[in-house]
Amino acid sequence: MSSHNNNGRAWIACFLMLSGVAVPAAAADFRDVRQLSQDAFVRLSKDLAAVTALRALSSGVTLNVLGVDVGVEVGVTNIDNGEAWKKAGGGSTQVVTPRVSVHKGLVAGFDVGACIGVAGGTGTQMVGGIVRYQLAEPGVVLPGVTVRLTANREFGGSSVSVRSLGLDLVAAKPLAIVTPYVGVGSIRTRTGVSGTMLNDVTVSRTRAFVGFDARLAFATISAEAE
Repeated sequence: MSSHNNNGRAWIACFLMLSGVAVPAAAADFRDVRQLSQDAFVRLSKDLAAVTALRALSSGVTLNVLGVDVGVEVGVTNIDNGEAWKKAGGGSTQVVTPRVSVHKGLVAGFDVGACIGVAGGTGTQMVGGIVRYQLAEPGVVLPGVTVRLTANREFGGSSVSVRSLGLDLVAAKPLAIVTPYVGVGSIRTRTGVSGTMLNDVTVSRTRAFVGFDARLAFATISAEAE
């Protein structure tokens, strides 16, 4: 999948049991973030919000109580504010974000999930959780509708703390092999640096996205564009 800017995001996933993901070496860690002005930190925070946001790539169709998905996801983000990003020690302005995720179906239309990943060469490790609830099951003509709540935070070696919450509404229509879906939502991200004069920054944005799941004999391949 090709790279993209913060306003147009593409993600791919291959759901394979017992999969792993390679983590890029030579990670930066935003060790120079204290050199930024408050205005530059705001710009850095906008890019961090785009890079770290958990999008929970899936059509939103419930897995039911016996369903389990284990997946590998890979995203690519082009940084908009490259000067602030590099000055802070963020490394390359094209950030590859691999994640491993697990989703488990529950009863009454609920699913839960968890994921862990790394934001490319930034040294920012992330862990997240997902809760989905199917408001309406797909019918012969009408799509199914799911509400999805996500939470994500950084941990590990990064000098910058990042926390995000997301809420999505997803409509999906399962077909013979492919399940296309569309959705709208919002993501709120808070970033901060301890021990500095920099104030915490909160970035809130709405989003719209479209994607599909294609079921193969051994896996499901998914793609999503924002």
